[in-house]
Amino acid sequence: MSNFCTYFDKNYLSRFLVLRNSINQFKKKNNYYVLYLDEIVKNFFQKKNFNDVILISLDEIEEKYKQLNKAKGNRSLIEYYFTLSPFLPKYIYEIFKINKISYLDSDLYFFQNPEKLIRQEDDSSIILIKKESKSIYGNFNVGWIIFNFNYTETRKIVDKWSNQCIKSCTDFPDPSSDVYADQKYLDSWPKKLKKLKILYPGYSCLSPWDKNDVIENNIDSMITYHFHGFSMTKNNFSTGFYQFNKKPSNKIIKSIYHPYLRDLKYIEKKYKLSSGSIRASSINSFQNTLRVLRSKFKKFIFNDEYYFSN
Repeated sequence: MSNFCTYFDKNYLSRFLVLRNSINQFKKKNNYYVLYLDEIVKNFFQKKNFNDVILISLDEIEEKYKQLNKAKGNRSLIEYYFTLSPFLPKYIYEIFKINKISYLDSDLYFFQNPEKLIRQEDDSSIILIKKESKSIYGNFNVGWIIFNFNYTETRKIVDKWSNQCIKSCTDFPDPSSDVYADQKYLDSWPKKLKKLKILYPGYSCLSPWDKNDVIENNIDSMITYHFHGFSMTKNNFSTGFYQFNKKPSNKIIKSIYHPYLRDLKYIEKKYKLSSGSIRASSINSFQNTLRVLRSKFKKFIFNDEYYFSN
């Protein structure tokens, strides 16, 4: 049995259900530890009673790690969500005594069995996936991290990561202090962890920031895809590729995005859900306003809008 953990609010509830289905198609016996961030998510799972979903309340996390309450008051909502990243696997290890667990962003989707990578955890303290993007955002993809708390160095680095995120988890890169959200801190791990294993996107997790030819050439070998920046309306969707100054090819659209869209639409229709943006709930700021305007302009320039009715 594999153990996974993630956190989300109502905006990503349907995406998590699609993520869960994509894993369960390969192996039914999994546990999903879900830190729910609003009452809508809590009520949904209490009513539906998924046997493989273990709910964790934000109150529980904040009660155990009281330093979170101070952080909660000095940053935006999305920055606070980032701050929670190290505390969830830490909590599951300390409270549920789960030694081996994979943290997943809820906008992942598995095309192959994750066990292909998870089984490598026995001789690794942590497994990271290289992030082929601007180094200002960090060198590793925080969307999928495999933790093995049987190793002392895992426990120590997660404790340090927790303290770092409490100190700063800004939604905008800060070159002066070399920090960004929860993920820039991971850059130092290769020098500090003797049992760290680093995987590359082509055979693990591909993402929109990867080069198009890398994505196309590894569609059959990738295990999961990170739908970062993806958005959907009734019959239209955007891949989010415009954020990285490019357009996806038809092969990428048909082989990766269409299967995800079909499953997401099915789930949202079945459970009467809709997906949105966590960042949209964040505190408004001049920086955020500029980012939204820049995003709209780039989306128009790269024409990242597609029709999908199936």
